[in-house]
Amino acid sequence: MRIGKITTPHGIIHTPAFIFCATKGAIKGVTMEDMRIEQSQIILANAYHLMPAVETIHSLGGFARMSGWQGPTLTDSGGYQIFSMGYGSVSEEIKGNRHFQNTKHNVKITEAGATFKQYTNGNLLFLSPEKSIEIQEKIGADLIVAFDECTPYHVDRNYTEESMRRSHRWEKRSLMHFNKLELQKNDETLPQALYGVVQGGVYEDLRHESCNFINNEDFFGQAIGGSLGATKVQMQSVVATTMQYLRKDKPIHLLGIGRIEDIFNGVELGIDTFDCVHPTRLARHGGALIKHGDADIDTSHINLRNHRFIADDTPIGKSCLCQTCRTYSRGYINHLLKNQELLAIVLIARHNVRFMNDLMAAVRQGITSNTLQQVKKMWLS
Repeated sequence: MRIGKITTPHGIIHTPAFIFCATKGAIKGVTMEDMRIEQSQIILANAYHLMPAVETIHSLGGFARMSGWQGPTLTDSGGYQIFSMGYGSVSEEIKGNRHFQNTKHNVKITEAGATFKQYTNGNLLFLSPEKSIEIQEKIGADLIVAFDECTPYHVDRNYTEESMRRSHRWEKRSLMHFNKLELQKNDETLPQALYGVVQGGVYEDLRHESCNFINNEDFFGQAIGGSLGATKVQMQSVVATTMQYLRKDKPIHLLGIGRIEDIFNGVELGIDTFDCVHPTRLARHGGALIKHGDADIDTSHINLRNHRFIADDTPIGKSCLCQTCRTYSRGYINHLLKNQELLAIVLIARHNVRFMNDLMAAVRQGITSNTLQQVKKMWLS
């Protein structure tokens, strides 16, 4: 485990850090001003979803300026979304859930790239490593990700190996095109930094091979991607195995993982950054993240729709200083939820954002003071 800093043109990221997902250019239920007030450091925008608007984003000065965020940003390559939609289940499998129905495959993969249906209108689109880098360059994120194929758990070893090596070739092309574009930039265009992605599924030898590839290329950072197994235990094992083989002199990001127990497991292994939709998605279902010490049951979150909160005049978190907890009670939010008022989602989302930021601040302090295990007991049920 370690603490550090990632310096970007839009600011410094203190690590370990959590990256919030602004999938289509917005944090669901939270304004960018709220994100700043609740002490967020960095957000993620999705290259796949922003692709139809990329020229507009570029003309408005890039995503950070257009959105009003003005802080550090990361974009993924679009590969995850293409292949998750194509396989129909990859997003759940990557995170340790094998309860899926694999009923579609809407992606055609060649050495050149991937052909897929656009989610907005069904038109066929083609995305190559070079085009993915160009889209991310126009979005203007500080940190961007090389194009790769994200394979699910249910494909066999032979396909996983074939896909991994094709991803390596795609990533090498991504890096070459990225370097070309960086050389062409003028003094007014902000520099970017590129992450390579480790693949290899659940197979240790393939993960080792993929790490060696990433280690020996001139990527700024390293991201752990692909299928991490069929269970939570297997996911932790695959991440731990991968971390054994990665260089430790570069930032390491864990793609798409960010529940509280996963944060602590990853931090203990040396991971620097995490991203996940969990905090704001949970809020949309009435779920509020909560410290172990603030819960009257053994849980990492409470469902504020439950009847037991109807007359609860306490804030969501007893020690939380978010905008919501300084003003509103669990009982009021329960009332809003039962009456289907949108304000309920806004209030819970603000709290969940601050919760994650306070969690990461506590983790950094715990590493610095060598008290991370005590911090873990306070935050994790």
